[in-house]
Amino acid sequence: MGHEERLRVSAELERDRGALVDRIVTEVYAEVPAYRALHTSQLAEVRAITSWLVTRSMELWARGADRLPEEDVERLRGIGRARAADGRSIGAVVRAHRVGSAAAVRIIRERAGDRLDTDDVFALGELWLTSLDQISESLSQGHVEAADRLDADRERARRALLDDLLIGRQSSPGAIRDRARTLGIAPPDPAVLVVIEPDGEMGATVAAGLDLLTGATGADPLVTTRSSRVVVLVAAQDTARVTAAMLGRGLRGCALAPRGLSDMSAAYRLADGALETAPPHALGDDGLLREADACVLALLNAGGITPATVRRTVLGPLLNLEHRHLLETLGAYFRSGAATTAADELHVHAQTLRYRLRRIRELTGHDPHRPWSRFVLETACAIAP
Repeated sequence: MGHEERLRVSAELERDRGALVDRIVTEVYAEVPAYRALHTSQLAEVRAITSWLVTRSMELWARGADRLPEEDVERLRGIGRARAADGRSIGAVVRAHRVGSAAAVRIIRERAGDRLDTDDVFALGELWLTSLDQISESLSQGHVEAADRLDADRERARRALLDDLLIGRQSSPGAIRDRARTLGIAPPDPAVLVVIEPDGEMGATVAAGLDLLTGATGADPLVTTRSSRVVVLVAAQDTARVTAAMLGRGLRGCALAPRGLSDMSAAYRLADGALETAPPHALGDDGLLREADACVLALLNAGGITPATVRRTVLGPLLNLEHRHLLETLGAYFRSGAATTAADELHVHAQTLRYRLRRIRELTGHDPHRPWSRFVLETACAIAP
């Protein structure tokens, strides 16, 4: 056909480019299900990209080029980056271009009729095949680049949200909800705050915190680092999993009771202070401080907690009327120092008193026979109601 005839065919197709684009896009929608769910602005963008590629390919074909120039490749990388930003699967995008390319070659061949000779058809096919390879590679590269950056940006934004919660910069429930919605996450609320001391193997890094969250099934957890410690915010249902992973690595930490996100600043001060001041035996066999431990330590170290809060947190159910006899038993046990003596004081059998001590352990989580637990319980009992 030659250069001049290719120019004429290209010009004819360009005059009817709208219809050509319509046919290509229709085939893409039919073959790629993901494209059927696109909204109006996205559909317009698909048409614009298709129109550009058709026009560009016809120009290159008419000039005898066999591949897209670098400026077009860079534009395709930009398209890949944009698809990552709007969450579209790169697999669907690449398949759409493959379907569209095949459709374009077939439609152009039909429209040109017998004016195309073998060399023209071969040149057109070679251009589209080479271009398709460039298109796929460029789209994928741009998509990966943007996806990596977006993941890093999202992780930084999630970390910044938790940082703000911990320092009290974000304390309004409405503002917290709006910020979480902007990030596309649903953090647990109420949530459990876990502050973890790193060791030589596990550094105080976000990656280390995320590793402890493996298998979490609740709402979107948050992780950050502060004062050389890892801070994790998780749903109550994931607390046991996270603390088990932590203890399995021989780490120590503090896990508090669930509370609203707007209360996390006070919670962090409580947990951080507890880890700073706790004696080694306070962590017990499991290496974990809990709410009652942290409250007693805050009271001892002028941590801004009220005696009433400590008493309520430590004794909890024992303050209820139906368990008043258990509270009296605890007082007698501390006064006498022995179960048998306390039983005589209360006029009950020694076995009854031992049973009551077991119930106290079950209800409070503190065993009156263990030194630190006894100290925590005795401190709470010593506080006047």
